[in-house]
Amino acid sequence: MRHCIAPVLIALLSACATMHGPQTLTVSTTEIENQVQADLGGVMAMFKGVDAPRPEVSLMPLSERLLLEWKFTLPDGPAGSPLGVSIELSGKPALNAARNGIDLTQVRIEDVRLAGLPRFLGLARLVDQKGMTLPDLSLMTLPSDRLRQSDVAYEATGVGVGFTGLNVDIVPR
Repeated sequence: MRHCIAPVLIALLSACATMHGPQTLTVSTTEIENQVQADLGGVMAMFKGVDAPRPEVSLMPLSERLLLEWKFTLPDGPAGSPLGVSIELSGKPALNAARNGIDLTQVRIEDVRLAGLPRFLGLARLVDQKGMTLPDLSLMTLPSDRLRQSDVAYEATGVGVGFTGLNVDIVPR
């Protein structure tokens, strides 16, 4: 009889641990793009007031970084013609101090491309800033609905870059 109870007890304890134990939720690039709080004007002063769209987000799991790329057109470029701009920033995601959002740390300018602008004009110096580091920036708030499962509230304990999105480690509060 004892031999029958022990496996059942172990199975029940295992089920409890997996239901409300440590878990990981994955935040897709689409979710990140829809929630991005960082704007190009907040990152680079020369773009304050420019209506740039939300950036495209790419995953760099081998280096544990995210790549944000803003692509937009300035209708009245310095030479009077449209100016195509593409700016890529990368950073390492980290939980913010409150553990309810993700910041980008170790932010750097990966690439800057300007189409329709002669090299000698003022904005062309922006291309020379490739590799420059920038201050940390707030990327997004974690979706509160995903931090609650059944009647259990979870808190984030870590974040990493996976091949399908950001992997956020969560544990019950």
